[in-house]
Amino acid sequence: MRITSQGALLAAVLMATAGALSGPAAAAQCIKAGGWGTGALQGFASFMAEAAMKNSAKAKLGDAVKIGAPSTKCETKGLLYECTAYAKACK
Repeated sequence: MRITSQGALLAAVLMATAGALSGPAAAAQCIKAGGWGTGALQGFASFMAEAAMKNSAKAKLGDAVKIGAPSTKCETKGLLYECTAYAKACK
């Protein structure tokens, strides 16, 4: 449960920050979407981080969002990998 609440908190903070950075007068509404994932295998952790990033972008901009190439960073925390993924997402 702790891992899920951390991921939800990170997604909420990233969405709030991205919302504050994008101006209402912008022609194409874009945000920097982010997500966080963890797992015993690095591939799974990065997959979860990218999925969380895509979900946060879709929650903010809708299903027709266009997501750029993700930037993923992973590190080992004990026995698990923790990954974060960021990408530019535009409506």
